[in-house]
Amino acid sequence: MNPRLTLLLLCNQCEPYALFISALVSADFQVLIARDSTRARKFLQSLSIDAIMILPDGEDGEAAAGAELKRLAPRAPVLMLTKPGQQRQAGIDAMWHADLGDEVLASAAALFFRQWLAPSRLAPRAGGWSSHLSDLPALGPSPAA
Repeated sequence: MNPRLTLLLLCNQCEPYALFISALVSADFQVLIARDSTRARKFLQSLSIDAIMILPDGEDGEAAAGAELKRLAPRAPVLMLTKPGQQRQAGIDAMWHADLGDEVLASAAALFFRQWLAPSRLAPRAGGWSSHLSDLPALGPSPAA
């Protein structure tokens, strides 16, 4: 069995993501939830974090928080759930989108990230995380054109 990975979620409104958070725990992540960037900074200063995931609540500050968190934990990949077509901001290594209200997709996404962030993949390669995480697939059906 792989060692447990510690995932920091920056998520002010976690209720819409309850299925996904439960799936992350089932996929053997230790999940830490920070409801704001101040709490996230405290986690990063006191604990070893393997990855940071930003789950937006509709405010524009989440992407800006990514740059700040990346400065505090430069070796941890910063992943952000987005809407299709949203532009990547500084500090965000990868953007992805999925219908996390769907139980099957939430479980698949959690298992995907468990495999993707496995210890053998945690060391950034030349070019940093952006060079090999920038094009994570969309999970679920494509939006209608």
